[in-house]
This record gives sequence, structure tokens and C-alpha cells, in this order.
Amino acid sequence: MRTWIVAFDFSAHARTALDLAAGQLDAMGGGNLCILHVHQPASGPDGGIDLGLFGAPGELERAYVEEAERELKKALDEQRVRYPKLGVTTRLETGNPADTVVRVAGELGAEQIVVGSHGRRGFQRFFLGSVAERIARKAECTVLVVKQPATE
Repeated sequence: MRTWIVAFDFSAHARTALDLAAGQLDAMGGGNLCILHVHQPASGPDGGIDLGLFGAPGELERAYVEEAERELKKALDEQRVRYPKLGVTTRLETGNPADTVVRVAGELGAEQIVVGSHGRRGFQRFFLGSVAERIARKAECTVLVVKQPATE
């Protein structure tokens, strides 16, 4: 059975990618769709600020994870209603987004990863990088990048 992963960061771009992936997979007769959100902690081995400065250590991290779980549940419920033939699941991971998406795709034997692109150009892309680009370079399966202009 087909297994696709949608990298889901709760943005409008990710929602567009999710809708496209679910619709295509459904049109192909169904399969498994994993809505994957990767939480990159603001502090820790990947760098960032120490959230302990703004409250009890870990308090903001816990709040973020709880909100992410609620948003994933909402996305899951929406897709299950729209596409009952699909086996839709969610997964919340912590780590580097690109590396984690590629790792989970390998674990699940995913046939395809679908990721929305913010369409950044110039200095924004240079400084912020592109998670979609890093996924496409590292993944061993097909990667569908759903690109939208930065103005949207």
C-alpha cells in the first residue's frame, strides 16, 4: 500500500500541500498518509535562545507541543472526513526538520514526501535556507515540492 508523508508546519503552504497530497492519493485509490510535524526546540543542540529566560525552563516548550498536538488532531480529523479511503495518521517529532522528515520517511517506507515551499528568494533564502530543498537532497524517495509565490 502506498505511504506518503506530508511535512506539516501549520502554514498556509503546508495546508495546500496536505490538501494536494490527500486529493492525489485518494484519486489513486487510497493509501496511508502521515501528517508529520517536526518541532525544532528553541534551545538545545540545534541552537537558539534559552526559553528559560521567559519562564520556567520547558514551560514554553510544553505549551508549544500541546498546541501542535491540537493542530495535528484538527488536520487529521479534517482529512479523515474529506477522504475516508485514506489511512490518515499524524506524527509529532522533535529535531532538525529536514533530517527528521527524511528519517521518518525511511522508517515508514514512504513512497513520497510532500512539502510546501514558501517560495523565498534572494537574501531570505540564503539566510533562512530551504527545508524543502534539504529534504529533496537527502530523501531516498520521491519529493513533491508544492511551491507558492512568496507574496501569497
